Amino acid sequence: MLITRHPSDCVELQQLVEPCGIAIRPYPVLRIEDSADKDGWHAVEQLAADSAGNPPWLVLASPRAPQRFVAACAERGHDALLRVPAAAVGASTATAAEKAGLGVELIGPGTGKGLARKLVDHLKRPTTIIFACGHDRRPELPKILAEAGHTVLPVEVYRMVATPSRELPPLGPSLDAVILTSPRAAGLYLDGVGGLPLPCPHWALGPTTGAAAAALGIDCRTPDEPTMQSLAEELCKN
Repeated sequence: MLITRHPSDCVELQQLVEPCGIAIRPYPVLRIEDSADKDGWHAVEQLAADSAGNPPWLVLASPRAPQRFVAACAERGHDALLRVPAAAVGASTATAAEKAGLGVELIGPGTGKGLARKLVDHLKRPTTIIFACGHDRRPELPKILAEAGHTVLPVEVYRMVATPSRELPPLGPSLDAVILTSPRAAGLYLDGVGGLPLPCPHWALGPTTGAAAAALGIDCRTPDEPTMQSLAEELCKN
């Protein structure tokens, strides 16, 4: 199965589907680059200087963010920020955060909306929330938190850029399915294969990606939940 992710992001899914005889073939239409968000870090530094009494929370909506946030904090001498409670969008992000040494106290259901609502229920008073994020991000999570009275400080720690078509791997033979992992990846996949989806079943990791794919003329199935575990279960059934 072809998946629109970098090989390093495919390890979990490959381990989950390997017992079913499924091989995952990465097709990394996007690649990651570190970001230097001067304005975002300035706001966080002001927080570090002024905060007292009510500690901030750290919110992580992607497994790509934790290690980059930790590295940026170390570079800037903000070790105290590594000890604030963290909320992760789902299990994969929580695992990445814990591996980076962060203290995860809340795990969401795998969507930004779900995490935001869970965090709103959890927090008992207005809180400042550091949102370690990518350049391209959906607005729902910070919007829900802000509407509930919390202050959200986005800090961009990475960005995804399109992989030049000449650097994409060959599609190879015997593809049984394609897995699309983000709305942007769906469009870049279509560009990479010549404008028409490959003649095989397509899966979208979540409903947002599924809707974006449908708008491009790609009919996708979606798992019950936008997680690798749920996707693996569906792939093994089919």
